Amino acid sequence: MKLRFYWIGATRDKRLASLESEYLERIRKFLASEIVSVPELKKNDPRGRTAQLTREGKNLLSQIPSSAKINVLHEKGEAFSSPQMAKWLEGQLAGGGQELSFIVGGYWGIPEEVTQKANRRISLGRMTFPHEIARVLLLEQVYRAFSINRGMPYHK
Repeated sequence: MKLRFYWIGATRDKRLASLESEYLERIRKFLASEIVSVPELKKNDPRGRTAQLTREGKNLLSQIPSSAKINVLHEKGEAFSSPQMAKWLEGQLAGGGQELSFIVGGYWGIPEEVTQKANRRISLGRMTFPHEIARVLLLEQVYRAFSINRGMPYHK
């Protein structure tokens, strides 16, 4: 199994990109993992938001293998505690398959077509975070889940 994290748009803030890289390297000690960044279309007119999201969604879905277990970060998703996330992740990995994917939307959110294909919606909580920060939080929580499952002292 492989973990893939899909972002719509590149992480522009170099400090956050550095944190993404750091947590990805930590996760790779447990399981092959990568980040796939799908281009975010230029934000022109807010009235074209739906059409832009549809195009971004098609582009994103074309990158994800049909056999992947798709999990999207979504404001209406299920919120886990860190131990619950660890238990859930362990179950997903034990279930086999080629890819477990996590998707974070871009500036205008996550395309509806992507949300509809998702096996699970996951929330980072009731607060709203910028998508670039949500990426770092997701990576950190996946790393934390691995450390909990391995009995490492990272999670106190």
